[in-house]
Amino acid sequence: MEAIQQVLFREPGGRRKGLLFLLFSFICILGWVYFGIALDGPHVMLFLGIAFAFSGFAESLPPTRQHAAGVLRLLGLGFLVALIVLLTLVPEPILG
Repeated sequence: MEAIQQVLFREPGGRRKGLLFLLFSFICILGWVYFGIALDGPHVMLFLGIAFAFSGFAESLPPTRQHAAGVLRLLGLGFLVALIVLLTLVPEPILG
């Protein structure tokens, strides 16, 4: 349990890493808009975009905000877990 807390509540990685995650989030959201809305495809990219956004914001925080970064990382991880649960329980509405 202590190892998980050290990983989640570690010092943020810096603005460069945060901007990279936010770029991934932006690409996923654009992919969701194009494939999910315009082509009526799967909405998986929305979950990935939101998870990347939370991770990007967590890494962009100042080094003294370790607790807030951990909470944002947990929210991002929670969105990915929700995606896996939804894919397992009801795959048809999410996958198109």
